[in-house]
Amino acid sequence: MKYLFALLLLLIVHVLSAQTNDSITERIILIGDAGALVNGKHPVASAVKNHLHPDKKTTIVYLGDNLYQFGLPDEGNRNYNVSRTVLDSQMAVAANTPAHVYMIPGNHDWANGRSYGWETLLRQEAYVNLMKEKNVEFIPKEGCPGPVEVPIGKDVVMIVFDSQWFLHQNDKPGVEWDCPCKTQNEFMIQLSEMLRKNYNKLVIMACHHPFMSNGIHGGYYGLKQHVFPFTDMKKNLWIPLPVIGSIYPISRGVFGSPQDISYPAYTNMVNTIRAETRLHPNIIYATGHDHSLQLLKDTSHYYIVSGSGCHTSRAEKSKNSLFINSDSLGFAVLEISKNKTVTCKFYTVDIDSETPKEAYSKNIIDFSKPPTLKEDTAKLQIPPYTDYYEAAAGLRYKQKASGLKRLVLGNNYRDVWGQPVKLKVFRLKEEQGGFKIKSIGGGKQTKSLTLEDKNGKEWALRTIDKDPEQALPENLRNTMASEIVQDMISAAQPYAPLPIASLAASAQIAHPTPKFFLVPEDLAFGVYRPMFANKVCMLEPKDASWDGTDTKGSITVFNDMTEDNNKRVIQTEVLKARLLDFLIADWDRHMDQFKWGVRDTGRGKLYYPIPKDRDQAFFHSDGLLIAYLSRKRLPFLKGLKYKIPDIKHLAVVSKDFDRLFLNELDSKEWDSVTTVFRSELTDTAIQKAVKQMPPEIYALDGKETVEKLIGRRNDLGKKSMKYYDFLAKQVTVLGSNKTELFKVYNEGKNVRVQVLAHEGKDSGFVMYDRLFDPNKTKEIRLYGLRGNDKFDITANAPKKTFVRIIGGKGDDTFHINGNIKNYLYDLNTEKNYVDKGKFSRNRFSSKTDVNDYDFTDQYQYNIFHFPRINLGYNVDDGFMFGFGLWYRKYAFRKTPFSSEQRLSVLFAAGQKAIQAKYKALFVDVLPKTDAVINAELMNPALGNFFGFGNNTTINNDSTIKYYRARYKDIAGDFLFRYKVASVFSVFAGPSIYRYWNDQENNKDYILGKPSHIGLDSNDVYSVKAYAGGKAGFLIYNLNNELFPTRGISWLTTFTQLQGLNKASSPLTKLESDMTVYASMSFPAKWVTVLRLGGGHIFSNSLEYFQALTLGANNYLRGFRKNRFSGNSLAYGSLEFRIKLFDSKSYVLPGQVGLVAFNDVGRVWLKGEDSHRWHYAYGGGFYYVPYNMVLVSATVGFSKEEHIVNFTLGTKLNLTF
Repeated sequence: MKYLFALLLLLIVHVLSAQTNDSITERIILIGDAGALVNGKHPVASAVKNHLHPDKKTTIVYLGDNLYQFGLPDEGNRNYNVSRTVLDSQMAVAANTPAHVYMIPGNHDWANGRSYGWETLLRQEAYVNLMKEKNVEFIPKEGCPGPVEVPIGKDVVMIVFDSQWFLHQNDKPGVEWDCPCKTQNEFMIQLSEMLRKNYNKLVIMACHHPFMSNGIHGGYYGLKQHVFPFTDMKKNLWIPLPVIGSIYPISRGVFGSPQDISYPAYTNMVNTIRAETRLHPNIIYATGHDHSLQLLKDTSHYYIVSGSGCHTSRAEKSKNSLFINSDSLGFAVLEISKNKTVTCKFYTVDIDSETPKEAYSKNIIDFSKPPTLKEDTAKLQIPPYTDYYEAAAGLRYKQKASGLKRLVLGNNYRDVWGQPVKLKVFRLKEEQGGFKIKSIGGGKQTKSLTLEDKNGKEWALRTIDKDPEQALPENLRNTMASEIVQDMISAAQPYAPLPIASLAASAQIAHPTPKFFLVPEDLAFGVYRPMFANKVCMLEPKDASWDGTDTKGSITVFNDMTEDNNKRVIQTEVLKARLLDFLIADWDRHMDQFKWGVRDTGRGKLYYPIPKDRDQAFFHSDGLLIAYLSRKRLPFLKGLKYKIPDIKHLAVVSKDFDRLFLNELDSKEWDSVTTVFRSELTDTAIQKAVKQMPPEIYALDGKETVEKLIGRRNDLGKKSMKYYDFLAKQVTVLGSNKTELFKVYNEGKNVRVQVLAHEGKDSGFVMYDRLFDPNKTKEIRLYGLRGNDKFDITANAPKKTFVRIIGGKGDDTFHINGNIKNYLYDLNTEKNYVDKGKFSRNRFSSKTDVNDYDFTDQYQYNIFHFPRINLGYNVDDGFMFGFGLWYRKYAFRKTPFSSEQRLSVLFAAGQKAIQAKYKALFVDVLPKTDAVINAELMNPALGNFFGFGNNTTINNDSTIKYYRARYKDIAGDFLFRYKVASVFSVFAGPSIYRYWNDQENNKDYILGKPSHIGLDSNDVYSVKAYAGGKAGFLIYNLNNELFPTRGISWLTTFTQLQGLNKASSPLTKLESDMTVYASMSFPAKWVTVLRLGGGHIFSNSLEYFQALTLGANNYLRGFRKNRFSGNSLAYGSLEFRIKLFDSKSYVLPGQVGLVAFNDVGRVWLKGEDSHRWHYAYGGGFYYVPYNMVLVSATVGFSKEEHIVNFTLGTKLNLTF
C-alpha cells in the first residue's frame, strides 16, 4: 500500500510539474561575469546546460565580463587558447538545443578600459561569429552602444545596451562609425522610442553595469572593511587595522573608479537612463559586474545583479535588498507565465558537483493589466490644407535679425529661409500610395522618420530647420551661444539638396533625389505629429544605389575590404564625389556621410559612393564672426566663394575618409578624373541644377549661386591637384586578412607599389597599383593585416621616400633590397622570414599591438593656437597681462601627439617686469620615454625677500615695495620622462641656472644695502651660474585642466646643481607638492581640495634667491609672496569650492560658486629655534563662463594683513 501511495505521490508531483512548465511561456537565464574557468572547468555553464535543460522557451543571457582580465587577447598571446576555452564553454551551454544565447560585453571585454579595449572587444565578437553557432549572438555589435531591441515571445522585450561604451575613456565608435546610435543623445532618442512602443510589455533592461548594487561597485563598505580590511581578500584574515583600513574605502569613494556607481560618468549614465525608464510600469534591470547574487527594489523597478558566474565578492543587506548571496557561484532566472506574472529565482552552484540549488524564488511583477499610454487626441482642430500650401523654411532667421546681428553673424541666407514657397502638402496615408512609420531617427539637430512605402521600400522624412540645442554642451544651452549657433543655421542653404542632385546627375554620381513638402497637422503621425507638424520637410529614398538595391555604410565597406582581397572601392567614383563636395563647399563629409552601392563582378565586389546629408552644402556667411573664425581656427568655414580657398581645409572632417578611399590614384589618373568632372559640369548643367530650386528661391540668389559654382569649377582643376599633392605626401596601402604579395620597385625615376592577391604559386589579381613620385611622396606605409604576406622591395629610389612595412598577423616574408629607407614592424614571436638590406631598420616587437592598424590614427592636422590670454591682479605684482601660443604636432604611432610646445609671456606693467616661459614635450623619443624641455626667464623677478627665518617681521616704517628683490635669472631643464603607467611617470635630466643682479635697479629696495640684512654686497651682485641635474616623479590624473573636480596632481623633484664659477656654491634640494581634488556628485557641486607640500635644502650655504619660500605663491594666502624663507618648508591647505548656481546670463553663462580656504605653513632655518606655524583663511568666488575661462577673486586673511587676488585665465591663484 505504501508503495502505491509513493507512486501516486510521484505521479501528482509530475503532473503538477508538467502543468507548471506548461504555464511558463518564457524562461530567461541570467549569467554574469563568467569570464574564467574554476579549477579548469565552468561550473555555472555546466549546471545550466545539464540541469536546467534549455529548450525553445529558454533565453540565456551572459551579462558581460565574458573574459578576464583584458578580454580576448591576440592569437599570438600565450593566454589565447585558455580564453578561447572559456568562450567555448559559454557558447556550448545551449548547443544542440533550440534555446537562444545572447552575449553582452562588460568592462573586462573592453580590456578593462585600456586604450586597446575597442579592438579587444571586436576580436571577441569576431571569434563568436567565427564559431557560426546559429543560436548564439553577440550584441550590441561592433562596440556600438545600442540599444538593441530583442523580442522574447509576444509579451516580453529585452533592451540590450553596452554600458561600458558610456564609461570607456579611450577610442570607441562615434559619429564616423556605422552604429545606429552614435551619440548618447541618439541613444536616448532610440531608448525612448523602444519604451514607448513596448509600454504594455515586460521590459528587461540588460547590460553589464548595475544601476543599483549593494556590492563593492555600489560603494558598500561596512565597519568590518574599515577595521578588518583584509577580510575582503580572505574571509578569516581578521587582522585589525583601524584608521589604516579606512584609507582604501575612503579613497575609492572619493576618487572612485570608472567602474563604481559613485564615479561621475557612471552616475550620469545611471541617472540619465533611469530618468527615461521611471515612467514605464514594468521594468527589470538585469546586470552583473558585482560578483554576487542580488535582488533589489526601489519605488519604481526591480534590479537583478547576477555576477557570480566564476567569482564571488562581498555584498551587504539593506532596506532595498530582497535577496543577497555573496558566498556562492550562481545565476538568476526569470520565469514569465501565461497570465503575465514574473517569478525571479536565484540558483547557487556547487563547484565540485556542478549542480544548481534553488536559493530564492519570488513572484515580483504582474503585468497583466498595465496602464495605457495616452495617444494623440482625435479632437485636434486641423487647419484646412489644400494640396499645395505656401510656407517658409524658417521665418525666425529673417524676422529676428537686427542690423547688429546681421553685421556680426551675417546676412547669410536669411531671405531664403524667410521666403514663402509653394510646397506640396505631405499626407502620410496618401502620398505615393501611403507610407507607414517604421522608426524615428535623426541626430542632435534634426528629426527624421524612416517610412516604408507600399512596395516595402524605405524612405527618410527629415525636418529642414534644425535645433542645435542638443548638439551643444550643456553649459552652452539656453544662452547667447545657443542663439548664435541656432542663428548660424541661416548660413546653410535649405534648398541646396535640389540643385546638388542635378549636379550629381550631370557628373554621373549616384545620389538620392529629394522632394520638399509641408507636413500638416496629420493625425496619422500619432505621437510624432508635434515633431513634424507645420514644418518644411524633405523626403528621399534611403537606398539610392543605381539599381535600387540595398546600400552599405562606410565602415561595413572598410570591414569587407580588409576581410577579403576581392572587394575593392572604385576610387575614381570616390574622387568624383569628393570633387562635387569641393565644388559646393560641403566641408562636413565624415564616414557616415556616405552610403555605398555594390557591383558584383563575378570574381569580387566593387563599391561606389553615394553621398548623403547635405546640411552644410553652399555654406555662406558674410558676418564678422565667421570671417574671424575662418581665418585660422576654423578655415573650412570660408564657405561658397567665387574661388576655392586652400582646399585642404575643406577636407579636415574627411581626412580619414580620403586617405582610406583615395589612396590608389596617381597624379595622371587624378588629373584625368578632374578634367572629365569639370567638362561634365558645363555652364548649362550648373544653370539647370540651380534652377531646380523653387522659383521663389532662385529669384533671390540663384544667379549669384550659378556664378559662384562656375567660378569654383574653373578653379577646381588647379586646386584639385593641390589636394592630390597634399594627400600624396603620406600614403597608406592596405592588404587584407587573406594572403597578399606587396611589390615595391622602380619605374624610371618613380616608385611603383603593387599589391597582388597571392594564393600559393598563383599571384592572383592586382588589388592595388600606383606610381609614386618621390618628389611628392615622403612616406608610404604598407599594412599586411592578416595572412602570410610577402613583401618584396627592390626599389632604388631617392632617399626622399621612406617606407614603413607593418607585416600584420601571420608568418610574413620580407625580401628587402635597394636603397629605399624602410622600417619593418612585426611580431617577433611569429615565424617571419627577413632578408633585409642596410637601409632597413628592424622594429619587431613582442607586443601584439606592433601590427595594429587604425584608419583614424593615420593622419592628424597639426594644431596652432595664438594668442592665449591671461589677466590677473594681486597686491604684490599689481595688474598682469599675458599671452602665449601653443603648437601641437602629430606623427606615426605617437600618442596622444608627437610634440607639443607652449610659449607664454607675462607682463607686470606697474613693476616693469617680464616673465617668459617655454615648455616643450616630445613624445616617445625613446620607448615609453618622452623628452621634456622647460625654460624660464625673469627680467626682473618680482619676488619678495623679508630676510631668513620663520619669525621675520615687517618694518612698519617701510613700504611693502621696499622688500622687493629685483634680480634677473634664467633657468632651463632637459628631462627624460619615463611613463611607468598612464598617470605615473618618473623623470631625470640636466638642468642649468644663471643669476645676475643690478645694484642700480635695487637702490630703493631691501637688496640696495645687503649688509643690513646679513648679506654680502659682492655676493649679491655677482653673476652666478649653475649646472647639474633634476630627477623626480609625477602622478597626474586630473579630470579637467582648467577647473578640476576629481583627481590628484603630485610632483616631487630632487635637484642637484654645481657652481660653475667661484661665486656659485653647490645646491641640493628636495621639493614635493601634492594637490587632491575630490567630489561626490556629477556634475560636481561641492569640491574639496587638499594641498600638501614641503621641501628641504641639504646644502650648507643658502642663497637668498635659492631659499625655500612660503607665502601667496604657494597657497599661504593672507601673506605676501615669499613671506618666509628658509632651508626647509612645509605647508598645507584645505579648500572648499561650492557651486551656487549656473548663471543664465545671456552673454556669459557659466557656473558660479564660492571658495573657502584655510592655509597653514612654516619654514625652518638652521640655527633658528622657532615653533610657530602661520595660519591664513579666506574665501571668494569663482566664475567659469562657457567652462572655457576661469574668473576668480579671493581675499586671504592673516594676522599681518589681508591679500586680494584676482585672476582671469587658467589659474585660480595667479602670481608672477
